[in-house]
Amino acid sequence: MKDHIDFNCILCMPDSGMSKLQELLGSSCFNYIKTQYSLLIYGDNGKPIIIEKVLQRVVVDTLGKVKDDINIILILDDDGINYNDLYKTIFDKLQSIVRDKSKFNPLPYFEENNNLLILKHPKGRGCITIKLTTVPTSLEDQIANKIVEVKCPHNSKILENGAEKALKYLEKEYYKSYEEMIRQSSTWFKGENWVDNIPTVCLLNTS
Repeated sequence: MKDHIDFNCILCMPDSGMSKLQELLGSSCFNYIKTQYSLLIYGDNGKPIIIEKVLQRVVVDTLGKVKDDINIILILDDDGINYNDLYKTIFDKLQSIVRDKSKFNPLPYFEENNNLLILKHPKGRGCITIKLTTVPTSLEDQIANKIVEVKCPHNSKILENGAEKALKYLEKEYYKSYEEMIRQSSTWFKGENWVDNIPTVCLLNTS
């Protein structure tokens, strides 16, 4: 992507659109995409799919093929799991990918630097840098709690049946659509450590 983050040039992809993501990152599209967008945002259903499926496909489809540097900010719900444990899971997955001779020949270099996971093509044809950042508990929990805090601070019982049911109730009660609820509530997270860390990661990875 571009050398700096222009927040007017962000491409948000539909959730679970893996085939479209592969198409955009393919060598025939990548050179055009990187001139048009500073950031590409992709979401999928849960950590297992992101780690086992999406991460592997992105690495295999791009490293050494697009001959460029790619910076990935991997944002996961922590679901109460320690950051170091999640980091090790990502590390182990990447290590298994770069050791797989059916996917790479010659094998890429793999290293760590300041909590960045870096994969380099041995012939200088591209580099992938991955930074893990986490959302405390889950994004759904954060949003539900924040809306209740702002809209109905004296009605915390809404949260007793879980974030999913709470969000459905809050959408019906206060918003015209789910999208409106997410967009409006996102502005209330400024100052939260986990949110403020994301722009820092962007700058770190594009420097």
